[in-house]
Formats: sequence, C-alpha cells, structure tokens
Amino acid sequence: MNEFPLPGIIEFLKKVVPFNTLDGAALQEVVAATRVAFYPAGERIIRMGEAAGGYLYIVQTGCARVTITDESGDALLVDFRGEGDSFGAVSLLKGGNALFNVTAEEDVIVFLIPKATVDHLLRVHRSFQRFFGFSLARNFKAVRKSADDQLNLLNRDNQLQVDLFMTGKKVRSLMSTNLLTCGRQTTVQQAAGMMKQRGVGAIVVMGKDGAPNGILTDADLRSKIIAEGRDLDTPVSLIMSTPIRTVSPRAYTFDALLDMSRFGVSHLVVTEKKQAVGIVSEHDFQLAIGSSPIGMIGDITKATTVSELVDKRVHIDRVLEMAMHRSGAVKPMVALIAELNDRVTRQFIRVIENEMIVQGYGPPPSPYCWLAMGSEGRQEQTLYSDQDNALLYANVPEGEDTAVKSWFLNLSQRVVDALERFGIPKCPGGIMASNPQWCMCQDDWCRLFGGWIADPTPESLRMASIFFDFRGITTEFDGALKLRAELTRMAAGKKHFARVLAQNALHNRPPLGFLRQFVIEKSGEHNSGLNLKLRGLAPVVDVARVLALELSVDATNTLERLMAATRKKILRPGFFSAVDDAYDYINFIRIGHHLRARTEGMPMNNFVDPGLLNPMERKVLKESFSIISHLQELLAARYRL
Repeated sequence: MNEFPLPGIIEFLKKVVPFNTLDGAALQEVVAATRVAFYPAGERIIRMGEAAGGYLYIVQTGCARVTITDESGDALLVDFRGEGDSFGAVSLLKGGNALFNVTAEEDVIVFLIPKATVDHLLRVHRSFQRFFGFSLARNFKAVRKSADDQLNLLNRDNQLQVDLFMTGKKVRSLMSTNLLTCGRQTTVQQAAGMMKQRGVGAIVVMGKDGAPNGILTDADLRSKIIAEGRDLDTPVSLIMSTPIRTVSPRAYTFDALLDMSRFGVSHLVVTEKKQAVGIVSEHDFQLAIGSSPIGMIGDITKATTVSELVDKRVHIDRVLEMAMHRSGAVKPMVALIAELNDRVTRQFIRVIENEMIVQGYGPPPSPYCWLAMGSEGRQEQTLYSDQDNALLYANVPEGEDTAVKSWFLNLSQRVVDALERFGIPKCPGGIMASNPQWCMCQDDWCRLFGGWIADPTPESLRMASIFFDFRGITTEFDGALKLRAELTRMAAGKKHFARVLAQNALHNRPPLGFLRQFVIEKSGEHNSGLNLKLRGLAPVVDVARVLALELSVDATNTLERLMAATRKKILRPGFFSAVDDAYDYINFIRIGHHLRARTEGMPMNNFVDPGLLNPMERKVLKESFSIISHLQELLAARYRL
C-alpha cells in the first residue's frame, strides 16, 4: 500500500453519501483521521476470511471488484465499486474477518477511514445509521452464500438495527438436537410423562424403520385426549398428527418459519436422509425474534366475527413489519404476506357465510370459489396493495341464475367491505367480486375470456393483464382449476392474440434514458420519482404472462412462469438468474420505501426519488432496469415487434 498526499478530500467527501450530510467541522475531523492508499490493477485489497484492516474504504478514483469464494474455490462476483462507493463496512461493523474479497479491477485510489471514526459517526449521526443499515442489508444475499455462522451484525452500541438471523442462519443453528422420541405403541400417559420429564412440548413417534411417523404435541393431548375423554392407555399412534411436516437442517430459518405459518403447525421435524435429527418449534422462534406469525395464524382461524378479525390487523402488521425489517430476502417476505392475506380472506368468507345462514339467507346455493386477481393472484402483494378479486360459482339450471347470483353478490359485498375495514383498500377500478361484472357462473367466465382472446381490444388487453393472473384461494370447489385449463386451451395457438399481448407488454419501459440515466416521471403528483411498480416490476410481470400463455404454463407467479420458460429453453439459465435478482432488488427498494413511509406516518406509494438513494443503490437499480430492458428486447425479437 502506497501513501501520498491528495488535496481536495473535503470537497470530494461533500459529494459522497452519507458524508454529504456532515457540517464543515465534522468533515474536518473525518479528514484529519483519514489515510490515502493506492492499489494497482489486480492487487488484492481485502481477502475473504482474513482481517480486513479496520478501515472503511471510500473509492476516490478507479474501480474495485467484490467477490466471494464458494466451497469449490470459485470466485463469485458480488459487485463492482466505483467512484464514491465504499467497501469494508460489513466486516468493520461486525468486528470479525472479511466476508468478501476486494480486488483492484483497475488502478484505484481509496480513502481509509478508521473504525473509531466510523463508530463515532454512527453514534452521533442518524444518517450514517440509516445508510450503513441499508448497505449491510443489500449484502444479505452474498452473506448467505459466503457464511453459515457468525452472521449477526446487530451492533447495539451503534443502534444499528440490522439482524441477519432470519436470512443468514440455517435451521441447524436453531433446532434442538435433543430429540424426544417414542414408539407407535407407547401409551399417551407414558408419552405425556416423558414430555413432562424432559420439559418439551412435543414427542416424535418413530416407526420400526427408524423414520418419524408422526408427532404428538401438548395441543394434541388437550384436544384429542382431555377434550374427547379418551383413555390414557390409548397408543400414541391413534392420536398423533400425521403426516409430519419436515425441514432440512440446511434450509434457512425464514423458510422454515414460512412453512410453519403456511401449514399452521407449531413444530417441524428436522430430517436428514429420512432420519429425524432434530426439531424446531414456534417457541424457538419466539425466543430468537420475540414474535412469530404462527400463533397469529391460529388467532385468524379462531375469529368468529368480522370485528374480531379486523382487530387482528394491528398484531398482523406488527409481526409483518418485524419480519420485513429483520429480513433481506424478498421472496419469503412477499410469500408470507400472500399467505396471511389468503388466510384472512378465507376466514372472512367463513364468518360471513355463517352470518348469512343465521340471518336467514341460507347456505351457498351453489359451489363456488373466491378468485384472487392481479398481484394477489400472483402471490406478489406487498404492504401497499389494494383489492383485486372476483367470484366464480358452478353453473346452475336456466332460470335460477338471477337468484343464485344475488346471493353471491350479497356475500361478495360483505367480504369486500370487511377487507376494506381490515385495511386492504377497494380497487379504484371496481375489479372486485361485489361488482356484478365479476361475479359469474363458470360458463360466463369462459365466454368472457374467450371473447377477449378472439377480439383483443385495448380494454380487453387491460383486463387480461389483471384477470389472466387469477388464482382460486378457496378450495371447496375446483372451478378455478377448470377455468385455468379452459383458458390454456383457448389461448393455445392464438398467434394474433399472443402477438398483440406481447406488444402491450412492451408499453411500460424501464426508466433509463441515454447513457443509462434515470428518467423520472414528468407529470402528476410524483413528478420527480421513479415508478418502481409500473416501470420496474410490471414489465417483468407482463413478459412472464405472455410466455406462460404461449407455453401453456399454469403457474401465476411471475418468477415461476419465467422459470418454466427457462426449462423450455426460451431463456438462458444465467439470464433468468439475472432477471430474478433484478426483480428482487426492485421489490426490495420498493418494500423499504413502503416501510419508511409507514414508520413516518406518510401515505405509501410506488414512487422513489433517485436523489434519496445512495450511489450503490442507484448503481444496482440501474443495472436492474437494464436487465429488464433486455428481457423486453428478447420478447420483442421473439414476436418480431
């Protein structure tokens, strides 16, 4: 490392986020402690796994490459850092060895700011706390790949509320390996005694082959023995919960938590090669993070009135925000929101059905299913999503449809109103089951979709972009599955419709102009912002929908559709991975924007001012938009547009 004097450091730092928030005196103190270093192209600056040197590095000129070394010794590219960018923050704040390799891509001059100076800035300036909290969050994905242990970056002295536990930790770090087991013929009394002696809430029932057959929990003892008055000599095999829900010790803890929420269970048996090696419980999560969605799931399903369910919103929001603030992984967060919204909607439907029966309207006059549309249908909602829903009921004899539809419109209006009370706004465009247009029998839905495909007008294309992402969220009637099969059949071979739909998918372009500069909105309330939903996420959603219809793919989730296109060799695996990362990153910025607005008591929207992003955020966002532009170019070439 060569040192030499360099004038103008203060003027340079005034342009670097978050140093640009410091006054002159504070900048003078920083510069007084700062060293200058030069690294020629190809020289290793930081080596992964070794001491990082105790500095925050700010690039003055040149470029550095950030990589991680995987288990096979290959270097995986994480990022490039150029003028005004920083590196070394993760290991500096963690206080341990470097998590990344950093190499001079070209000749590079860096300013080295000592840890003591950075610690002082973090204690005194909230702008530094926010900036480096996000900087660490953006490295979650790379950290997950590079290390399984020692990943808690929470620094209470610096008030950095960054916790990698839920994304960086594997199930093996949380599970209990002191597994309590018994045989199938063990009596309930014996099993309860073993559980009491060990002080645990579950016992795993093993088969003769040594594989777990079922699980007996405290809840099972209460509901199946005490409540039903069964004999204590009953074999556990007769009351155990089966099949058991299992998880790999190599799975991430957030994914395990999502499985527990989805299936409504309080324990997962950890298995390796079909053998039980541990157990993870709701209690383990509560100890680790203070709360979990699992108990909340039970609260949702126990609600017996609309008002009681509406009152659960505060608790749900608190757990969701906890999960979002503590997780850098977008997919599990979005999946958790979708799962909770589905459960809330289903419970509203059950409660309101019972209310209508009690009030004399009678039970549903025909089998039916509630359809989720748009982002809800794709299971891609965030905290800022309104209602897009519809209702499909089974065909009824001629002359009965009017009365049947009237009953379902009554139900739909009550459910839509309840969802609004719960905090999910009504659709401004009226795309809700309470609208007679979107409450129909099976044949009417098929005719409607067939008409849109046969005559693709601008209005029908707009409707198709919402309705063709439908998904049934109630399971008592298979009408949604039948409608999906019919839609797939009708769309097959319709080249004109596919081409027009593809042309429509190219309408919203990512906001990048000449020399890859951001193009902000020029009019309206948010005329200085980037519309992340319309110009970042929607282009990916639209391309995926076109390909799914062309390839007869049943999936509604955007990335699942693109994965199917990749399996059919429409997209290269490497490019799909890039689109996946870009889509996740834009969603990550969007969710962070929503959380900040909610914390500050401001209305949520999808418009982000690029001037409020730090240089690295802007750089990665530009790369993400560029990848999405390339995805649109591929679609245009495929349909010769």
